[in-house]
Amino acid sequence: MADETPLDRFKLALTGAARAIARDREAEVSWSSDGPGLQGDSIRVPMPARALPADQAREARGFADSYSLRLRHHNEALHRRNMPAEPGARACYDAIEQVRYEALGENNFAGMRDNLEAATEMRLRSDPISRATTADDVPMQSALALMLREQLTGQPIPESAREGVEMVREFIESRTGDDFERLALSLDDQKAFQSLSLDMLRHLELVRADEMDEPANEDSGEEQDGQDERDSEDSDEQRSDEEIRQEQTSGESGEGEGDEESTQEVEQEQEMTEGDIGDEGEEGMMPVRPNRPWTDLPESFDYKVFTEEFDEIIEAQELCDQDELGRLRAYLDSQLTGLQGVVTRLANRLQRRLMAQQNRSWDFDQEEGLLDAARLARVVVSPGHSLSYKVEHEQDFKDTVVTLLIDNSGSMRGRPISIAAISADIMARTLERCGVKVEILGFTTRAWKGGQSREKWLGSGKPANPGRLNDLRHIIYKKADEPMRRARKNLGLMMREGLLKENIDGEALLWAHTRLLARAEDRRILMVISDGAPVDDSTLSVNNAGYLETHLRKVIDWIEKQSPVQLVAIGIGHDVTRYYRRAVTIMDVEQLGGTIIEQLAGLFEVE
Repeated sequence: MADETPLDRFKLALTGAARAIARDREAEVSWSSDGPGLQGDSIRVPMPARALPADQAREARGFADSYSLRLRHHNEALHRRNMPAEPGARACYDAIEQVRYEALGENNFAGMRDNLEAATEMRLRSDPISRATTADDVPMQSALALMLREQLTGQPIPESAREGVEMVREFIESRTGDDFERLALSLDDQKAFQSLSLDMLRHLELVRADEMDEPANEDSGEEQDGQDERDSEDSDEQRSDEEIRQEQTSGESGEGEGDEESTQEVEQEQEMTEGDIGDEGEEGMMPVRPNRPWTDLPESFDYKVFTEEFDEIIEAQELCDQDELGRLRAYLDSQLTGLQGVVTRLANRLQRRLMAQQNRSWDFDQEEGLLDAARLARVVVSPGHSLSYKVEHEQDFKDTVVTLLIDNSGSMRGRPISIAAISADIMARTLERCGVKVEILGFTTRAWKGGQSREKWLGSGKPANPGRLNDLRHIIYKKADEPMRRARKNLGLMMREGLLKENIDGEALLWAHTRLLARAEDRRILMVISDGAPVDDSTLSVNNAGYLETHLRKVIDWIEKQSPVQLVAIGIGHDVTRYYRRAVTIMDVEQLGGTIIEQLAGLFEVE
């Protein structure tokens, strides 16, 4: 075409190459200034400048090649089957697998080798290994991945990370022995490679020798029960890539207690919103969400924040351009078409209840007031009857504002965050029709494992007990005075790969509460939707284990006892009744829409 730009031609060529590498005709390549990622078959690569500088073009090709190789050579269900529970071991496990499928491309295609090298160097620019000054500062997963890449492909350690790797090389080599050589012999067999990877993590004492045995045996027993075609895990690798992807998407509605249904849940999350695990070397470290029993709050507890310099309160449209917001919103709608109708019917019932509370009523047979024309007939029939009057009576319906505060942590990925987003949308439109203003907020962190706050802490000499040690990201999806029609697209941002990270609930609750206190409405309601206790690995690694949870309890206790704000919580698979006085826990995320409505209806009842 005459008006086609070099960037258009580059994108077309890159999409064609990605489909060929992945052997997936549905694969698409899109551009982003936020960061690379993978969502289903949609590959997001860094946006190069209009002039297509050679280095930026190579980086875009590198990420496209990496994600295409992932689509072709990586089976997510098999990968997660024996994934370690400890975050540090899991990060190494993920990084090792990424090295495997990238090495398959680097060893077979010279052009792909150059592209992947550019992508690796771009990742390292934000990796702490490039700024490490001592061995303790070196992320084990980064050093291990670079050393394994060196062994599998012959590629030297990039200059920016060489010093960091050398700090820990002797330690790693003394523990791993010939593990790297053994891994090189199983490069094209994910199952065998996975088993050897776990052996290596045990040798590094990142995984206990007995940690993986029981789950593996349980998986084997359940798989053999009524599933002859899966007697051996080798069958996952023997099937074609197309069959594996079809199996992954078929698990979208599977949510149960058995191994097969658990695997379907994992595959569903991958299909819905999962990006490349470890996009920047850390995103694969999904936090383990504790569900601890009640513990007494220490009287001496003092919550601290190491630095607020890197925190942000940001509107959704500032994190994403309008075109991408539109695509994400369309994706959200397509995932929840059936649920939307159910929640809408429930919302209509809530609307009728609220309208009934707001309607005016009349007191009849009064001595004075307005003449009741409907009762004039009895005066004609019985002239002795006195005239009847009526008095208009207004219902006491307070001016109200509702804030929906939605947990945007990584464990909400998949169907929970999708249903939370669509339920918030429908609730906002319903309450808006009833004259009730609604604000929709989200909370997460800007980075995994501490971000710039942790970097500053490391640079300050690691002072003891620093308090909260991560960069907060508080997101405004819809302001209370903003009409829903303008904010509708913003809720699609929750579908964006890479957005959902860690969660620091106590500070998020205080932020939302402060915004509500600034409102002039008579009735103020704060509803929290979450699926777990507060978790931030960076903070919990340098403070006591219950640090964030204790702060959350203190905040909730203060709001419930001293604030005019009405507080209610909905826990998804997590017992929030241990924290909140007015709360409900649901085990099936499909119940979320109806639960929101029932909780709001109860709060709106005339006291």
